[in-house]
Amino acid sequence: MSFASPVSVVHPKIVAIEKIVGKRVKNALGEDLGEVHHLMVDVPSGSIIFAVLSSGGIMGLGEKLYPVPWQALTEKEDDYLLKIRKETMETAPSFDHNHWPKADDLSWFERVFRFYDYSPPWEIEIK
Repeated sequence: MSFASPVSVVHPKIVAIEKIVGKRVKNALGEDLGEVHHLMVDVPSGSIIFAVLSSGGIMGLGEKLYPVPWQALTEKEDDYLLKIRKETMETAPSFDHNHWPKADDLSWFERVFRFYDYSPPWEIEIK
């Protein structure tokens, strides 16, 4: 007789960052929205918070960087899918290579999450 309860195992998906950076991001219509240029992580938890997409410009000049909540992206074959219209993406919070948001400016990062209709992971719902 066994008294052990069933255990469900969640298999982690461990991927090297260089397998993510450089991947194209498209919307549901197949329109190119940019490529994953950087990943921003929460150091204490080790969780990816944002994928920073680069878009526009020529050879890096005039290029805009768009932080996108990691959970807004879905891996699809060799690309990532972001459910957003291209016109809407162009109005998303962005910055350039020389003016990154300050790491402690939570209001700016919260605005990014709200733009994509997600809650920041550091907000805890109290019931």
